[in-house]
Amino acid sequence: MKPLPRLERLQDGRALMGDALRAASGAQGLREFVAIVPPGTGGVRDYAEILNRHIPGRLLAPTRETPLADYGRGPIALNFSGYGYHRRGIPSWLVERLVQLRGNGAQIGIFFHELFASGPPWRSAFWLQPMQRRIAADLGNLASYWLSNCNATAQWLRENCAPAPHRVLPVYSNVGEPGTRAGARAGKIVVFGGPSIRSQVYTRLDASFWRWVMEEGLAVHDIGPPIRSAEYDRLRESERIHAHGSLPGELVSRHLEQARFGLLCYPPHVVAKSGVFAAYCAHGVCPVLLADDYATHDGLMAGRHYAAGFAALAAPGLDHDAIGAAAFDWYQPHRVDAHVQAFRDLMRACA
Repeated sequence: MKPLPRLERLQDGRALMGDALRAASGAQGLREFVAIVPPGTGGVRDYAEILNRHIPGRLLAPTRETPLADYGRGPIALNFSGYGYHRRGIPSWLVERLVQLRGNGAQIGIFFHELFASGPPWRSAFWLQPMQRRIAADLGNLASYWLSNCNATAQWLRENCAPAPHRVLPVYSNVGEPGTRAGARAGKIVVFGGPSIRSQVYTRLDASFWRWVMEEGLAVHDIGPPIRSAEYDRLRESERIHAHGSLPGELVSRHLEQARFGLLCYPPHVVAKSGVFAAYCAHGVCPVLLADDYATHDGLMAGRHYAAGFAALAAPGLDHDAIGAAAFDWYQPHRVDAHVQAFRDLMRACA
């Protein structure tokens, strides 16, 4: 398969995408581009909404009952995360619908935000994984082209699906992309994201962490919807954290530009799909990953692009500024405009 051209920074993303759409539409002229997203809110929809600012088209959040006509007759880009379309992560109806659309001649691109879940035998994900894997493979075989956000996902798709043009691009920040990295940093630690992901962070922090925060004169700023737990309430009442609640993207960006550290509980082999990690890197924050191992994945090295756990964070000689700068540099090749360019290239290659 001929490799796609190297990404170039867009000057006019909307105009360039228009060229790609015209190429994909062929002699019949421009048809409306439709981005399929899960119903409701979340990081996947945020990704699609930002991309849609550069793409002339519309977002569609379908259910099983959505008529085929609502999908239109132009190019389609599915933003896939199984649990977004089915409560058990097995949206077979979505596969059936895309089979119909592909049969009608539609070009179908897929961004695989997730493939399938995993877990121990006492969790439902363990027993549902075979069906989820089948859904992911079926979608990969239907795709005119596909994108993934990390090498682990891409490798699985290459091994389990028919060859198709593709790209691997870590996700971009949903709360802004400063053009330059702010050098001066306040004594601020940010814990950002949804309730579940922030709750995992607080579960990992013990008394030694809070003692270190006090000794270093730092402050923990919690950004996101309230976590419904007694422990979170105690943290707020004791003023160990400054709880800001949910904030608009521009205010989150302002906090991150000032922050020294950003905490996240996430395994390194898939952290490239995390919008929270992307936000930390885009703003030049020193990310602190809380995980069980810290092997190198997607070009991310422990001690260079992130601090490996609290032990590394509190170790003498940690250069948080150098790590923040390296994380910022790692982020640059997959900014929003790089994703727009990738869609443009892939649509044109498959026209």
